[in-house]
Amino acid sequence: MANTRDRLRLWRDSSLPGGMDVLRASCFDYRYPAHSHDEFVIAAFVRGAQRHRIARYQGVAEPGTVMIIPPGEVHTGEAVECDLGWDYCAFYPTAPFIDMLAADILPGAGNLDFGRDLLRQNTDLTNGLLQASLLASQSQDPLERQCAVYEALGHVIARYGERTGRSVKTASLPADIQKAQAFLADEFHGHLSIDQVASAVGISQYHLMRSFRAMTGLSVHQFLTQIRLGHAKTLLAQGVSAAQTATSVGFYDQSHLINQFRRHFGVTPKQYATASH
Repeated sequence: MANTRDRLRLWRDSSLPGGMDVLRASCFDYRYPAHSHDEFVIAAFVRGAQRHRIARYQGVAEPGTVMIIPPGEVHTGEAVECDLGWDYCAFYPTAPFIDMLAADILPGAGNLDFGRDLLRQNTDLTNGLLQASLLASQSQDPLERQCAVYEALGHVIARYGERTGRSVKTASLPADIQKAQAFLADEFHGHLSIDQVASAVGISQYHLMRSFRAMTGLSVHQFLTQIRLGHAKTLLAQGVSAAQTATSVGFYDQSHLINQFRRHFGVTPKQYATASH
């Protein structure tokens, strides 16, 4: 849960492709639990230091660092030193949007690939992303926000993106795990049990729980919570109340939504809804 020292502002800008989320944050005590995104995470670090784990990689992001996390990669984040904390901004563009930008920026054909390095030291790109996030948070002009974000992300793609013949994902998940994910994505709004999920997949409950975590880095419940929170953000950004949102996406009540939302994003549903436009 975010402490009073933590300052996080997360919002959705509906004028950006896919209704892009943008984050500006100063974190001290807040810790991101293990989670993943359907979108890219493109972040810039400007103060302090963040310790993180991305898949099996552990590292530290310091000022002047650009972080690029592909969709689906499980990651965590916390301060190296609580008294120092870390300041950063982040954009969450969809893969189709990144591909669209890359089509105009990079020569050749093939899949867009940012390589294996998750952290890149680049002060100029860091400053560009930071300024774009600042303008995105302050400007009332959607065209101005769009131009700033397009340009900043375009510079990242031009510098570190390349066209390759290989797939970004080197290995697909087993069929039973994919089937479980699809079932959870379809039935997220209900009060599910592990027996229901296992029966839908056709494997034992224990095997499902063990193999799901081993293959995805998340428990079945963590994955389901992510799905629910993703739908919750969409509804909240559209002006749906927190109480109605909680019921619609499968949380037991509004309090449950608030607790999970704050734990995963560092802000409350009301703060997210108020900041979104």
